[in-house]
Parts: sequence; C-alpha cells; structure tokens
Amino acid sequence: MSLAGRRILVTRPPAQSARLMALLSDAGGEPVLLPVLDIVPDERALAALPRLAADADWLIFVSPSAIDAAWPMLASVKLKGRLACVGAASAAKLAALSGRAVLHPRDGSDSAALLALPELQRLAGQRVLIVRGVGGRAELGETLAARGARLTLAEVYRRVDGEPDWSLLEPPVDALVLTSSDTAERLFRLAGRSRSLTLQCLLYCVPHPRIAATLAAHGVTRIVTTQADDDALVAGLSEWFTRHP
Repeated sequence: MSLAGRRILVTRPPAQSARLMALLSDAGGEPVLLPVLDIVPDERALAALPRLAADADWLIFVSPSAIDAAWPMLASVKLKGRLACVGAASAAKLAALSGRAVLHPRDGSDSAALLALPELQRLAGQRVLIVRGVGGRAELGETLAARGARLTLAEVYRRVDGEPDWSLLEPPVDALVLTSSDTAERLFRLAGRSRSLTLQCLLYCVPHPRIAATLAAHGVTRIVTTQADDDALVAGLSEWFTRHP
C-alpha cells in the first residue's frame, strides 16, 4: 500500500485522533500522536446550554470539538430548532448522535460554504445559537446577524496548548497531518525558532486552503490539501506517496 512504512504525525487532541489514526494504520502507515493543542470544556457555558438550545430555531455547531463538548448536555433536551454544521464530518457525527437531519454544505467545509445555503439566507427574527470554542472566527455570526438572526454564542470549550514530545520530530517523519489554522500557529510557536527549519521541511496534509496558507506563511513548501474529512486526508496522502514513492 502507498502508506506502507510511512511515519505520519497527527497533531489533533488525543480524544479526536482515534479514527484518523486507525485509517492511517489501515492504509499501512505508522501514525504517531503529536498533540499540539487540547480541548478544555467551559463548565459554566455548558450549564447554560440546555436553556439556550431549547429556545433556538437553529443550532449551529462549528467543529467536532463543539459537538463533543456540547452534545452530552443536549442529548435529553427537547430541541425544536434545526441542526447545522460547517463540515460534512461534523454533520455525520451530529446526525449519528441526534438521530436527526443536519444541514451542512455539500461543496466546501467552512463558514462561507454554510452561509451560501438557501436555508440560511432569510433569518429575520429567528433565534440562532452558534456552539463553538472561545474566540472562534466571527464571520459566521456576523453574517447571520446581518441577515436578521437573533444571535447567541455558546462558547463551550477553550483551546489550550498541548505538550508535544519534540523528539518525535526526529527522522524519519514522512508527513504531518494538521487540521486547523490554530493548530498550525501553535505548532510553530511551541516548537520555537530552533525547530522551525525542521518543521518547514516536512510534508503536510491539511483539509482547507486557509490552513495551507497559514503554513506557507511559516515557510512550508510541501502541502497536500484535501477535502475536510478523515478519509480524504488519508486518500490525499496515499495519492501523494504513490506519485512520489
């Protein structure tokens, strides 16, 4: 197989890495966890979530972390509102947990793609609850508010620095999977200037052009950009190594 013997670093929080690492292993790779950030639930925000969610016409979850943190508080709540997610992978996760249809973009996996859907064009007077982490991107909320939505943010978790074992960067490292711009920024900040050249020389696999642009700004030149799901990440790496044995 094209990933046979390839040592691939995965930078996600440990709780979100199992499926991706299993897929990499199934493809013949040797996945190694290098957690650059971790997710810490905000207990106060989570305690307020059931009340906010019960009144919402729309509940929009912006990430798998938002679902993981929030859904245990919502599983027994009678929700009248529709569910939506930014990406297909998040939508599949939420649909499996809720047993309900989840609106998500078929083309693209970011806020702009979600905002382009016809269901979210006219929201005058509708209560929209965005479930996200502290300090998330403002585009989604600002645009929905401009369309008339009565917007509430539920920031149910915080991203904190992980504690990477930098000895894992020692050769051979064949690729590094990185799935958010925040993770890219943290990777280079935590690694420090002494390791920046090592990081710049690695091959990266990412699920969005915005992440690729962040890496390029840090001097990275080899980037595989795929669709935003774990299967696509593995397929993209497999294709790259097939063309570059």
